[in-house]
Amino acid sequence: MKRRQHGGHTLAELLAVIAVVAVTAVVALPTAAPLAAFRADAGAGEIALALRFARDDAVRAGAYRVFGCEPLQNLVRVYGLEASGPNLVAVPVLQPDSRTPYILPLNTAPAGNNMPLASCSFVFADNTTATTVAFDAAGNPVRGTGGPAERAQPLRSGTVTLGSASVQRTVVLDVTGRITTP
Repeated sequence: MKRRQHGGHTLAELLAVIAVVAVTAVVALPTAAPLAAFRADAGAGEIALALRFARDDAVRAGAYRVFGCEPLQNLVRVYGLEASGPNLVAVPVLQPDSRTPYILPLNTAPAGNNMPLASCSFVFADNTTATTVAFDAAGNPVRGTGGPAERAQPLRSGTVTLGSASVQRTVVLDVTGRITTP
């Protein structure tokens, strides 16, 4: 008489599979947590680079360069200001490598990988607040908009915060033009 074979698994085989899955989960989950921190660090680094580029390009060109935040579009941009009669007009500033306008979308790599622009605030000596800061021809952070007196208002403090409630990074611009990521 022939014995019939069943296609089932033994209890030992099922327990071995469960143990392998549990060990894999224990190893994989902690490595996924730093990914958000890495993305926030990358985004903060890109914002700091954009601020440094605006400052250095203002000195190189001998003209105003503006760093501006656009939270609704989740991007930052660097542009120039040129006189057009009594007004200043925004003109594109090109990135040195791609020769395209300096626009940094924070929802694509490498800038931030969907890290939201939480806040952007620059406070000037006259206590006005803006989402933009300009660098003059000497590299000093100033308001950069309005009439000549308003345009020359020096920066008192500036911060750009990137991320969500669980992971945030802040880029700080001080009165001297120093840019840090504390």
